[in-house]
Formats: sequence, C-alpha cells, structure tokens
Amino acid sequence: MTEYGRARERRRRTRALLGTGYLAALAALLGLKTGWVPVAATLLGLLVLMVVVLWVVMGRDARAERRRRAAGQAPSWPAQLPVQAALLLGAKAPGHHARRADEVGELFGRLTLRDGSLHWEPRSGDRNRGVGSVSFDRSWAAEVVSLWGPGAQGCLTLTSPDGTAVDLWIRHPEDLRRTLTAPVG
Repeated sequence: MTEYGRARERRRRTRALLGTGYLAALAALLGLKTGWVPVAATLLGLLVLMVVVLWVVMGRDARAERRRRAAGQAPSWPAQLPVQAALLLGAKAPGHHARRADEVGELFGRLTLRDGSLHWEPRSGDRNRGVGSVSFDRSWAAEVVSLWGPGAQGCLTLTSPDGTAVDLWIRHPEDLRRTLTAPVG
C-alpha cells in the first residue's frame, strides 16, 4: 500500500473510532435520561438494521457479478481510483478535480480483467464528463490487501516496472486475489 493509501486508511479508522465514541457517549447520556433498556434496545436494533442492509447490498452485488460471469463477461469488481493516480496516469478528472494536483478523493468505477490486463472504467456519469479509462498491463505487479471494516473491502496496489505505485480501493479482495493468481489458460 502506498503512503496515500496508508493515510486514507488512518483517516477512515479515526473517523470510525470517533463515530463509535460519539455514539457511546450519546447512548450513555440518553441512558441516564430514559433508562438503559430503551437505549440498549435501540442500539441493538440499529446494529441489526446495519447488518441487514450490508448483507442485502453485498448479496445484490455478488449476485450481479455471478450473472455477469455466467453470461460470459470478464470478471470485474467495483473500484475507486484516487484522483491523484488518475491524473498521474493521464485519465482526465472531472470538474474542479482537474485543477488541483494535491486532490484527495477517489473516482468511482469498475476494474475488469480482460486478456490478462486490468482495466479501470469510470462510472457512466464521469465517463460522460470526459474521464477516461486506465489500463494496467501484465508488467504492473499486483498486491491485494484486505482492509479492516464492514463489507468486503480491500486495496489493490499496482506497481509499474519504473516504480510508480497506484492504489485502487476495491470490493471483494479475496475474489480478486484468487482471480489474479489463477493460472491463465
């Protein structure tokens, strides 16, 4: 993972811990006012709701990918490409992103494995605004790391022969790792 990726994960982890601390403090204050049983029931209900929503979204995504692969399409994964990497690789960034070299953020898209090469395509809205696709041929070394947190999240670090490293934030890292290490044939 690049330094940009490590900084992004630190920010994400810090926000998650601060949010959890805020929720705990809010629950404690509310518990003093209303009693612990309603607060515990509400927190448990929120937890169950979050798990169910995550399960539905992740299941829908997995079913759609199975249908795509059954229809003969190439394997693909939802992926976010950092704006800095997009600018570095020559993909135009939309709007105000194109004017800032120090931009922090990601462009949403889809990573597809075709003919042994990885291709990142932006979502249709960004494609309509002129954002181009990025291709990584076989010379780019790939490393897939699973990340902490809900859902199947991961980081794909691609390193070119000249040492340029790019992080892509992906869903379903285990599937991507299996697909990349499968024998070509």
